[in-house]
Order: sequence, then C-alpha cells, then structure tokens
Amino acid sequence: MKKLNQLRAANDQQLKKIHGTDYTYTETVINYLRGDLRKDPYAIEDAISDLLATLIDAQQSGHKVATFFSNDPQAAADNILKELPHISVTYFFTMYWPLFMFLLIQNILMMLISPSLRFSLSDVIGINLFGLLMIGGSFARGASFNKLSRKTVIGLWSFVVLMLVVPFLTGYLFRGMPAFAPSSPALIKFSLILCAINLALALWLRPIFLIFLGWFGIWLITTLGLALPSSAVTVILGIAGMLGAVGLLFYRPDLQLPSRKSSGIRP
Repeated sequence: MKKLNQLRAANDQQLKKIHGTDYTYTETVINYLRGDLRKDPYAIEDAISDLLATLIDAQQSGHKVATFFSNDPQAAADNILKELPHISVTYFFTMYWPLFMFLLIQNILMMLISPSLRFSLSDVIGINLFGLLMIGGSFARGASFNKLSRKTVIGLWSFVVLMLVVPFLTGYLFRGMPAFAPSSPALIKFSLILCAINLALALWLRPIFLIFLGWFGIWLITTLGLALPSSAVTVILGIAGMLGAVGLLFYRPDLQLPSRKSSGIRP
C-alpha cells in the first residue's frame, strides 16, 4: 500500500506545521479519522489534507484549533466521516482476507510441523473471534478524546465484555469435542474447500487476484501435507506453508484507484 503510506507521510509532515497544544488536539482528531475502518482510507487522507490546510492557515492567522471544532472534536470528526465513502469490496479483501486466512491455517500448519500437536474446533473459533474483536475495537477509538461521548463509552464497555465472554463461551460450547489429528478427513475436506474459495475469489476480484492465488497455493500445500503420512516431507511442507502464510499476511498490493479531487471538507 505504498500510495496510501505516501499520502499519510505527506499529511504527517503537514501536521508538524501546527504547534503547541493545537498539535496534540489536531493529532487526536487525525488518529480518530484514520481509525474508522469502515471508510475509504484514501478519502480519509484527502479529507485530512484539506483539514490540515485549513487549520494551518487558521493558526497563522492567530486562531485556536479548538474553536474550529466548537469544543467537540469527536462530533466534528464524525461529521467529516459521514461525507466520506465506505471502503470498497476490493480494499476490504485486501486488508482483512489475509488475516482471516492466517488465523484459520496457522494451527493446521503447526500440526504438520509438529505432528504431536492437536487443536480443537474451539481453538479455531476462539482465535478468529478474537481477531475480529480486535478489529471491532476501532469503534471505541474515541477514548483518546478528553471528553468521552456516549457512543464511545458504550463501545468500550461492549469491547471489554466481549473480550471476557467470548473465550469462556467458546470453551464451554465446544468443551466435549475431540481434538483434530493431522490426517483427519475433515481437515482435508476443509482445506480443499478453502482452495476452491480462494480460486473463485481470484477469478472474481481480478485486481487483487495474487492475494487469493497465493492463499490457494498455501491451502494446496496444506492439503498435500495432511494427505501424506507424517514424515520429514510433511514437516517441510508445513514449514514452507507457514513461511508463505506469514509472507501473505503482510502482502498488500497497490490498488488502482480513480483520481480524486479535493474533498473540500472543512471543520
């Protein structure tokens, strides 16, 4: 995501032109805007660029940043976010599919590397729910403001409760289920299904087909390892699969995006 990183770096440089307490105030608003995972991050950076240009001009004219937000920066930031588009399907899969795939496959690959290991269905569900909760934690990002809104307080409490309840609930619901063995037919079928899903997604979302093609290859390696008797070959396949999965976890291609005009958003 080089283009997005370049936009963020440029805005961070502009932010340095704001000084004193106004810098901290503005930085909090920017982090809040960037933390909304539902909105197009490129549009967010465009809005931040417009916002910074306005605030820099205001500071040079002797005005305080706080006056531009009517002393309620979260409400002002929410109004900016309302005007921005949501993330595209392509961006959603680019950002979150690798994480989802890695959480699903890591235990299986570890069993190939170390055949004595076992895991249960509750392990898989618990890990994936935990990952989703960490993403959902962004909805409580308003905690960085000095004044907490009702929405932020509810989000924080909901996040804390879920973090405590989910591990207990998954362990309770699946406590009687036996652990999987590396040669389990269920795991082989599961891996083949994930192969098919990734191949279908590669054909559907052509701009990011390399992500799905990569995961198709990792699941194919996993399927082969599960189908073979435990040996040095399956260990090698497990290591190769794990290295590939870690690489794909951090792979983010640059998306072909239409050029955007200035958003014209002002606080």
